[in-house]
Amino acid sequence: MTRRRPDDAEQPATKPSSITLASGREISKASLFNVLQAGGWTAAYVVCSFAAAQIFGLWPALLDTFIWALVGCVITLGIRHVYRRSRRLHHSYLVFAAIALTASMLLAPLWYSIEQVTLRMTMTAVLHVDTWRSSFEAYAVRVARDPLFFSVYLWPFYSIILFTWASLYFGVNAMLDLESERANVINERKMADTARLRVLQSNLNPHFLFNALNGIATLVRERDSITALAMVDALGTFLRSTLQRVDTPELRVSEEIELIEQYLRIQRYRFGSRLHAVVEATREVLDAFIPTLILQPLVENAVRYSVLPRDAGGSLWVSVRKELAVLVVSVEDDGSGLEGGTLDAFGMGLQNSSDRLKALYGSAASLTIGSRTDGTGCAVVIKLPFRLTAVRQPNDSAPEAAAA
Repeated sequence: MTRRRPDDAEQPATKPSSITLASGREISKASLFNVLQAGGWTAAYVVCSFAAAQIFGLWPALLDTFIWALVGCVITLGIRHVYRRSRRLHHSYLVFAAIALTASMLLAPLWYSIEQVTLRMTMTAVLHVDTWRSSFEAYAVRVARDPLFFSVYLWPFYSIILFTWASLYFGVNAMLDLESERANVINERKMADTARLRVLQSNLNPHFLFNALNGIATLVRERDSITALAMVDALGTFLRSTLQRVDTPELRVSEEIELIEQYLRIQRYRFGSRLHAVVEATREVLDAFIPTLILQPLVENAVRYSVLPRDAGGSLWVSVRKELAVLVVSVEDDGSGLEGGTLDAFGMGLQNSSDRLKALYGSAASLTIGSRTDGTGCAVVIKLPFRLTAVRQPNDSAPEAAAA
């Protein structure tokens, strides 16, 4: 079997076309907009038709308001693209208000003019029908007296309708963004909790304990009590340190290096000179924060595929360094590389690490896997923001507060 490159580890995130609520339900953005658009203009049509019927009569009011609402609906569909672009540029609410007010005042005369032209054309057709002429004659005269292209009296009314639509558009989208952020926070909390459980499971899995205890038993049978006691002490220290930190999302690089050294100490008792491991971290990164035990499953994978398959053993290198504002962590081995070994155990460690990076840093962090620079072995590289302060723990605040 092949230790191959998981394609999903490097695929860029795409802009979602749906919104996930905190309840877990997904709503299509396009469908939601269409429902609100149709429902809003239908409601406006019903209300305005009722008011106009007191002035024009029922049938003229229904026709007049229908054309008014239809033209308004079409105009708002067009201006939506401008507003959507403004939202993508992340303008402030003050800029949103200025854009909406300007667009509303400029589009109000256009709305009125298109409505008047359409009404006149419609009245010409209606008056040619004998059965309809009596119901629409008085209304047709009223329409003919109205200004064709501009009405100072109606300009504020049309502007207010358009500005109200814009306010609802930005308001609803802001509410959806807040709800989506709230859902993301809840999802990240779940991912972080799941990831910590996976780390604990990985550290306490029967395979790891069996190999460690089997190594201790071998040393006892060989009457090497000093080494056996040292290995028991190392195993106890490592498990105790792991359990103490499993609920902490991040710790300093110096502490993470200490945990890796404890793990490698156990492995050195097992493999002796067959294992050659080098752990390096520059001085400037020792106080930076890194996900807790993010390296352990990757180092364990390197030991499994670099040392175990060969009688002569193998080597692995752990490096932590800073590149500009990025913390770069790499785990390399001189094993059979991407073309050898099995993916099963490695896949779990990679997925676990990827999930935790996504939960803590989102798109600001990445995990890639490939060969070493000389084309041999395997190299896993993690990049995340360089920070000297820890991220807020998932349980520190409610989702509503984090979303706000």
